[in-house]
Amino acid sequence: MNYSIIYGLNKTKLPIIPVEVEGKHLCFIIDTGSTCSLIDSNVIEYFKDIATPVGDYNISGIDGTKHKVDVVTLPFSFEGQSYNPNFCVKPLLEAFKDIETESGIQVHGLLGTDFLVKNKWILDFDKLIIMTLKKCRI
Repeated sequence: MNYSIIYGLNKTKLPIIPVEVEGKHLCFIIDTGSTCSLIDSNVIEYFKDIATPVGDYNISGIDGTKHKVDVVTLPFSFEGQSYNPNFCVKPLLEAFKDIETESGIQVHGLLGTDFLVKNKWILDFDKLIIMTLKKCRI
């Protein structure tokens, strides 16, 4: 799969992708600097019937403070592929409010390096695409 990230970059200067959860569209930032994927707590409340609790996790904020958060799985589809990633649950909409105000795009979470590595996604900033590897040779 090759997917262009030009639209998100042009609108927000961020690699944003749309995913689908039970016929609803959500937007996620691809964040290579985040070790765990994050999702807004309101989104999980909305999809509580299909979100599966996994446990909890301690995340560190950019300022070094640690926060204990719940971890859930929430299945989604992107470009015809199904995924079932783990997400750390945290209130995020306030943090993304400026993106929505400036671009009209509401961001619901981040896909971090845990997701990218597990699913073998590669961001090619030369071609401005996301690629997935079917087979990885070392």
